[in-house]
Order: sequence, then structure tokens, then C-alpha cells
Amino acid sequence: MLTTLLLATALTAQSVDVPKLFAKQVDRAKERTTVPVLLPETFPSDFKRHYPEGRSNAGGYHFDIGAVRNCHEATACFIADFRGIAGERPGGRRTVRLARGRTGYYHPGSCGASCSPPSIEWRERRSLYVIQAKVGGRKPLVRMANSAIRNGPR
Repeated sequence: MLTTLLLATALTAQSVDVPKLFAKQVDRAKERTTVPVLLPETFPSDFKRHYPEGRSNAGGYHFDIGAVRNCHEATACFIADFRGIAGERPGGRRTVRLARGRTGYYHPGSCGASCSPPSIEWRERRSLYVIQAKVGGRKPLVRMANSAIRNGPR
């Protein structure tokens, strides 16, 4: 039964083109911040629809994806977010090796009053980069971070 469930989930997952989804937000961010925008090429998603939102200022950018319009990162509709923050440092103890010699910090999902999906963060170009997503754990997040690092600024 578990094998059937996993296979059904794998068959429904789609690959989302992240730079295409955030094209408008990236253009706006380039005008407002000096923090280079790092995004993975794709990410796996079990959701049918993806609604991008984003904001940026001199100190960085914050792009997120909701399963419904105007989700604003509410737990029920949150899919993923991508952040670049000038001058910040990573936190956490679980380190993972990332592309180009970067050290990543993995944070497993946690639940309290609400649940937060797992995230990964790393530092480069004097900025902190964070990816948080409902993608199933550490391996997909590491792949996404490596893709963002290898593809460089958008």
C-alpha cells in the first residue's frame, strides 16, 4: 500500500520552471536591490497551480509560491519561498555540502502551532540565501540549492 501511495505521488509531481514563474519579480528585484537573485532552474511540486508573489528592497528579495492567489505564506496554501538577504549569516547545526564548495545548513520541517516545511540556507556574495519548500526533505532542497548556485544570478 505504501509503495502504491509513493508511486502515485511521484506520478503526479511536476517540474516547475522557477525563473519563468518569477520573471516579473526578478525584473523588479534587479531595479531595487544589489543582492543577486539566485533561483534554482526547477523544483518538484505536487500542486496543480502555482501563484508567485514577491517583494524586494535594498536589503534583498523574498519570493514565494502559493497554491492559491494571495496566499501570503499561510500554512495551508504555502508551497515554497526563495530569499536573498544582504549581510545575514546562516543559523543551524546540520551542515550539508553544496556546489562550488559552499556549506549549506539544513533545517528539517517542524510543527508547533503550525507546521513549517524544511529549508536550506547558505552564504555567498555577502548575502544569505534561503530556500524553504514542500518538496519532501533534504535531498530535493540540496538539489535546488546546487542549481541556484551553479546557475548564478538571474
